[in-house]
Amino acid sequence: MSFSIYYENKLKNISIEYNKSRESFQEATGKTVLENVNETIQLKETFQKDKEALEKSYYDLKTENEGLIRDYDKLKAQIDSVKSELERSKSNFDKLQNQFKQVRDSLASADQEISRLAGKVNELCSRLKTYNADEKC
Repeated sequence: MSFSIYYENKLKNISIEYNKSRESFQEATGKTVLENVNETIQLKETFQKDKEALEKSYYDLKTENEGLIRDYDKLKAQIDSVKSELERSKSNFDKLQNQFKQVRDSLASADQEISRLAGKVNELCSRLKTYNADEKC
């Protein structure tokens, strides 16, 4: 019987130690789980704040981009209009330049004709003088 009391006490002590270790383990595990949960909650809150900030930045950039696209389209339309106006002006300038050349050429021809006729008048006046005409030239 003394062996059984000894083993019974030994088993009881082991059982008590086991229960203490188990409680200590459960307490440590509970603290670790609680810390992990708190850390997860904190990470989730940080993630949510970052997500909201990114969504706001995205919305702001999207709005700005849409405005820039509208401005670009307006400027492109203005450039196309100015190019068209420039082409019309260039066409008108070319027409005016051609008319100017025609007038200049006509004036040059007229000037030559005047010079030729003036020469003829001088020749006729010379002839009249040779015939002693009293007519003034």
